[in-house]
Amino acid sequence: MQTDHTAIITRLVRVLNERNYDLWETLVTEDYFEEYPQSGEVIRGPKNVRASVENYPGGISKDALDLADARVTATESQWVRTPTFTFVRVEGRGNVGTAAFKGRYPDGTTWWIILLYELRGDRLAKATAFFAPLFEAPEWRKPYVDSKSART
Repeated sequence: MQTDHTAIITRLVRVLNERNYDLWETLVTEDYFEEYPQSGEVIRGPKNVRASVENYPGGISKDALDLADARVTATESQWVRTPTFTFVRVEGRGNVGTAAFKGRYPDGTTWWIILLYELRGDRLAKATAFFAPLFEAPEWRKPYVDSKSART
């Protein structure tokens, strides 16, 4: 049976928005950890991750994480042939995925949150998070881009 990544991420985000941290702890593994490559931080264990969320300066609003425009992708393992006829394994083992969704900070700014994650069963085992603020496209690039906004 294939894992429903979208359902798992949706439930995790809903539980965080509800600030139901007791339930959140049941949705992650006992050895769960998060990495933030942009700051070099690694937070090990559900209790430490929970404490970092609960003690976030300014608090986290009940609708801080927005899945309206979320993208969740995950694939089974597959091999592809490069143009030089080399075969390489494409990331994905059925338990690895990527999620992109928006989050609103206490100061009102909106950022994209990108998670590279691993599941163990239907529980989150590891998340590597990148945080990217929305910004206006520079004038010089506007002639080369689609008119459709990628910000939404």
